[in-house]
Amino acid sequence: MQLSELQNKHKDEVIFIVGAGPSVDKIDVDLLKDYTVMAVNSGVVAAQFADYFVSDDPAIMSWSYFRSLEELDCVCLFFRDRWRDVDVEFLPTGRVVFYSHKSWFSPPSTYNLPDGLILTKDIKEPIIGSRTSTGSCVHLAYCMGAKVIVLLGNDCKLDKNGKRYFWQYNKKSFQPTRIKGHAFNDRTQNMGFGRDAFVEYWTKFAEVNADIIGKDVEIIDCSDSGLGCFPEMHLQEILDKYGDRKK
Repeated sequence: MQLSELQNKHKDEVIFIVGAGPSVDKIDVDLLKDYTVMAVNSGVVAAQFADYFVSDDPAIMSWSYFRSLEELDCVCLFFRDRWRDVDVEFLPTGRVVFYSHKSWFSPPSTYNLPDGLILTKDIKEPIIGSRTSTGSCVHLAYCMGAKVIVLLGNDCKLDKNGKRYFWQYNKKSFQPTRIKGHAFNDRTQNMGFGRDAFVEYWTKFAEVNADIIGKDVEIIDCSDSGLGCFPEMHLQEILDKYGDRKK
C-alpha cells in the first residue's frame, strides 16, 4: 500500500484513536469494531481489531506486543526518519507505510516553528511535528477524511494510582512485557514521562488549528486527560451522536 492510497479513504467517518492510557480499561473497546480504528503503540493490545497501527517510536521494539503485529490485519504506519533502518520484514510489505514529519520544536526553548503544528490535507506531505505518536495519528486521520476524531487513552498523565497504561489493570487480556532494555516496573514506568510537555503540546496544537477544529473536523477527548483543549464526551454519548458514521 502507498501512503497516497489513504487520502480521503475514510471521508466523513468518525475515526477512533486508541492509545494506552489507564482510562482505556474503563471502556468497552469492542463497541468500536464497526468503526475505523487507529491504535497507537501499545493501544493495539486493547484494539487488536484496529484497521491501522501508528508509531513514531522504534523503542516499541523492546516490547512483546510489537511482534504481535505480524498476526494482526492492521496497516502499520511508521515515521520514516526513525523507522527507515529498522527491520520490519516480518510484516507483509503491503501492510507497511511510511510518513514524514514537519518540525515544530527545537530544544531547548524554540516552539511553534513555522507551520509546525498546522493540520494540512495532503497526506503525501509531511504531517505535523509530534511530541506523541497520537499527534501523528490525529493528522493522518484528518488526511484520511475523518469528520470526527475521538481520542481514547490519551491520558497524558499517570493516573491516581500511579499507573501509565491500561493493561496494568486489565489482567485478562495479553499483558505486554519488556523484552529488552530497562525492566518495566513502578520505578521505571515514569522515565521520560513529562505530563507538562504533553499538555503544552496539545494546547498549542489546538491554538494553531482553531480555525480547523470544529469546522473541518471535530476532535473529541474521550480520555481521562484533563487537557481542556478539546470537547469532552463519554463513549456512549459519542456513539449516540455519531453512530451512523461507520466504516
